[in-house]
Amino acid sequence: QRVTGILLLLALATMPDANDGDVPAALRAASSVPWKQARFYHGVERVRDMCGVPKGDRGDDAVIGMMLDRFGWDYERTAEMYQVSVRRRKELGMAAIKDDIVSQQLSVEDFPHHRDVMPVIPVFASTSLEPPTAAAAAAAEPGSLPVIGCYELRYGQGDPDRRESSLVTPSDFTRYMLYVTQWRWLQCERYAQRHGEIGLWSMVHDLSCPSGFFSLWSRARSVFNKYLSPVEEACGGLFPPMVQKILIVNVPSLFSPVWSVIAAFLPAQHKERIVMLTASKTTAAEMSKYMPAEHLPPHVRGR
Repeated sequence: QRVTGILLLLALATMPDANDGDVPAALRAASSVPWKQARFYHGVERVRDMCGVPKGDRGDDAVIGMMLDRFGWDYERTAEMYQVSVRRRKELGMAAIKDDIVSQQLSVEDFPHHRDVMPVIPVFASTSLEPPTAAAAAAAEPGSLPVIGCYELRYGQGDPDRRESSLVTPSDFTRYMLYVTQWRWLQCERYAQRHGEIGLWSMVHDLSCPSGFFSLWSRARSVFNKYLSPVEEACGGLFPPMVQKILIVNVPSLFSPVWSVIAAFLPAQHKERIVMLTASKTTAAEMSKYMPAEHLPPHVRGR
């Protein structure tokens, strides 16, 4: 009787999640992502059917899977946003950009206009396709998904002399950011294809500025109006939301009243994703809660 009980416990422990259901071998074989959770196989297939995706076209399995997760398994919304994604990627020629990145093994520094962009707004990017280490997982917020990289924009930094003479146009900047967006998605896709689960990014907005708050405010307004507004319009809807947390770091004390006004107009789900850190809180230990230490921006390491 004791042996029977042990066998029963072992059987229950190895059973698939009752909420996931079994996955037919043919569906597992067809999928381009070896999902760890069975519901992703069924969910992706359902959305594919809703959108009329050709049977042999499995290139967007990761896109659909991440959309399902990010949109709370709302099938109607996922199908709608997936169709927007397909249309927008076609309109902007993202397949050619993806092919350029993959075929030439480009990194961020190799993207068109990178050298001209850096004086205007320095960027930093770091990513890995390996799962977070045990130490990184222990430091992360409970319940968070794996963070596979960090992308940072430094609004108050750069070269003031070169900034004024920079030849980068809003169109050039937008093209550069299309490459960045496609590259970031490629990392998400590759992580899913390698590990069968979703990996997200941490986005960092650095507000440090040697010239002070008012200079920062002037530069940030200029960058937003001239460059980032066209980027937002171009990149919107291309891919699933890839960011787990948005970190606003080195926040000046004068920014708090401004943020109070901005925050009043933000949806709750957006505010939940935003973390604000003053200069004294912009440390490696604090930021390691939101990304593995190896992805920390260089100006934070050692602080």
